[in-house]
Amino acid sequence: MVETKSMGDRVFSFCNGLFLTLLAIIFVYPLIYILSISFSGTMAVLNREVFLWPVDFSLEAYKTVFESEAIGRAYLNTIYYTIVGTAFELVGTTLLAYPLSKKRLLGRRTFSFLFYFTNIFNGGMIPTYLVVKNVGFVNSIWSLVIPGCISVYYAIILRTNFENVPQELEEAAKIDGMGNWRILLTIYIPLSKAIYAALTLFFAIGFWNAYMQPLIYLNDTAKYPLQIVLRNIVISGSLNDLSNSAVGSGAFTDMRTIGETMKSAAIIVVMVPVMCIYPFVQKYFVKGVMIGAVKG
Repeated sequence: MVETKSMGDRVFSFCNGLFLTLLAIIFVYPLIYILSISFSGTMAVLNREVFLWPVDFSLEAYKTVFESEAIGRAYLNTIYYTIVGTAFELVGTTLLAYPLSKKRLLGRRTFSFLFYFTNIFNGGMIPTYLVVKNVGFVNSIWSLVIPGCISVYYAIILRTNFENVPQELEEAAKIDGMGNWRILLTIYIPLSKAIYAALTLFFAIGFWNAYMQPLIYLNDTAKYPLQIVLRNIVISGSLNDLSNSAVGSGAFTDMRTIGETMKSAAIIVVMVPVMCIYPFVQKYFVKGVMIGAVKG
């Protein structure tokens, strides 16, 4: 039997679809606009002729960006920080979530409260900087990795996921002579692939988009990640050394236009890796987070 929708349901569906369509346009248009500017000619951008698609198609901005040593070095730095930071945060979060998921742990509730308390209240920027400075992590990758190597929020989600794993599996493993480390590596982690896929992407995006910590802790320009380089580009209005090379080659004639086209190209270059990876792991988001967020 086919269920017919009432007039109220049809009106709601229409309004809901219209609202979501407007939201999609609002969110997507800035990306389309930036992409169009990055592929447009300099005079078209200067005359404000670009709205939805490139005008006087040109790859000069991308050519100059990719020829820049600063962008290339920042790309390698960001990839390095993302890989190392994600690995440390996954390990740290797992080592916190696994013990807290065991009811036999003495003081389990107290430890959970103390960790959760730090998720709400913290010492602030200046005390954290003094601690990082006193341990000698300033201007090194460890200033970006160690202070945040444990995510309490995601540890709570992962802990709930571990609690849903049948205890019979752990008991059978102990009968076979397995210890806690082997049980964690061979039972709990393989049964939590979905949530680990989601956490990996969350952590990786966090390190890829990291801005405040590198700005505070890194002093050497050779160690800057992409976000800091992009920030310098946006603030200065031009790419400085990139602009000079372009002007010398006669590719651009207006410094303001150089800034707009190259800023747009740099923004797209920074966004491309995440945009390419996200569709392949999107299916794990809802599944992974819901597994850890709902107790079965």
